[in-house]
Amino acid sequence: MTGMTSKSTGLHLLCAAKPLPGRRNHVWGMIGPATAALALLAMAPAMAARTPWPDSPLTPEVQVQLEKAGRFMKSGKPQKAQPIIASALASASDIPKCLAIASFTETYGFPLMETRRQCVQKALTLCQNREDYLLVALKARHFEFYEITRECVNHLLQDAKTVPDLFDLARKAQEVSLNDVAHMALDKAYTGIKSVPEAVQFAHDVKQMGMDDLVRKVVRDLIDDEENAQQLCNLLRSTEDLGMEDLNRYCLKKALDKAQTVDELKCIYEGARRNRQNDILQVALYRGKKLTLIQKIQRDQAEYQRQLQQWQSGAQEDLAKQQEEAERNMGLGPGKHFGTDGSNEPQSSGF
Repeated sequence: MTGMTSKSTGLHLLCAAKPLPGRRNHVWGMIGPATAALALLAMAPAMAARTPWPDSPLTPEVQVQLEKAGRFMKSGKPQKAQPIIASALASASDIPKCLAIASFTETYGFPLMETRRQCVQKALTLCQNREDYLLVALKARHFEFYEITRECVNHLLQDAKTVPDLFDLARKAQEVSLNDVAHMALDKAYTGIKSVPEAVQFAHDVKQMGMDDLVRKVVRDLIDDEENAQQLCNLLRSTEDLGMEDLNRYCLKKALDKAQTVDELKCIYEGARRNRQNDILQVALYRGKKLTLIQKIQRDQAEYQRQLQQWQSGAQEDLAKQQEEAERNMGLGPGKHFGTDGSNEPQSSGF
């Protein structure tokens, strides 16, 4: 420690010493400027060199401008920094540059919030396709400019008009974590579903995207719109793999209320057995046996009535044949009784 101090002191004294008179004065006059020139040459590359921003879409000139604005912000002079940033924004000709400038201003917080909003707003005006709107919506939400986010979402939903197009929008929105945008796209897609098979396929596709609330809405609407027990059982078979156990039970109970035939009750019994709904299974079994017994009694009664009618008609035929036979034995023509002229009065004796 003492040696270092003595060296520093000696160097200081050497630099501060006055040149000796005579010839040495000339030597010191040559050494001083030469040393200063060498020092300046050594410092010049370090002063001229600057590290460009990694992966930045901004040009080096704009980066230098922003660095200057950053120095003004650090020194507490935002009024000088804002015109520099505005000039850099005016030269930005695409969305990545606008958003890069916006990201630069984020470091300095609230004082540059309006400048940051202008950057995102300009990026919105440069959007040309779905990917651009999604990118700007994501950044606007990150910066908490929700009115710009809403404008982006409205553009996205207006441009997507068919069900496949809306599904494509939903998938791309999910890729950038805009799940609410994906949900709105699928809500709009659901309005374009026109048949039960399409709705069932839609529910399966939405299930794969993890939107269980929309799956529940679709399945419940399908159940509520169906009034036939057999069709409800068919619907259950096509949707029970979605894992909505409460809706499967709801479907079985409604089918049980609408069932009117033994075949329908058999379908309900099988559906309840597959879904482990033992109470519904027992009710369907009881009602099926009861309805089978009632139908058997009705068939027996119908057979009894048929046989009774056959017996009555056969008895009448037998009675008519017996009467004709009796009349024939008495010598009367068919359809004549007592008198030959067919009257009810007996014939005169001739006396």
